[in-house]
Amino acid sequence: MCYSVYIGTNQKQITSTWKNGETLLCLRELSKDDEIVKTKFSKANVYYVGADKGCSCGFAWTESDIEDFNDPEGQERKKSPQKLIDLIASLTEKESIEFYCCWIGDWNKPIIKNLEIDIKDVGLDKFYFMKEKQFVLFRQQMPE
Repeated sequence: MCYSVYIGTNQKQITSTWKNGETLLCLRELSKDDEIVKTKFSKANVYYVGADKGCSCGFAWTESDIEDFNDPEGQERKKSPQKLIDLIASLTEKESIEFYCCWIGDWNKPIIKNLEIDIKDVGLDKFYFMKEKQFVLFRQQMPE
């Protein structure tokens, strides 16, 4: 089974296709199967987000990954999760965005937890937000 990651935005986003060995992150329109996930979002546009593996599993990052952040063996695993953080940071310069993760097929199961997060508090070395059935509102970044 694979993770499915979704983001919701008010502004339309450019979609892309996944290419094996090249893609670290891609956005695609929802399919007929996962369109039901839209009911969880208040934003006008909802996109599936794929990682380096094609599915969203490449975005997984755990507490033990944080503990082993500097391990030379794990450097490749950082690339897609960091791209996801970078995407959210870029999008939240213009608006708040919504984020949801579930297993494929669990699109209409209830949300377990709601969070509101500032992307500036997120980092692969300190705090990562991706948990199954957790809905996250990333607040728009305010100019400093």
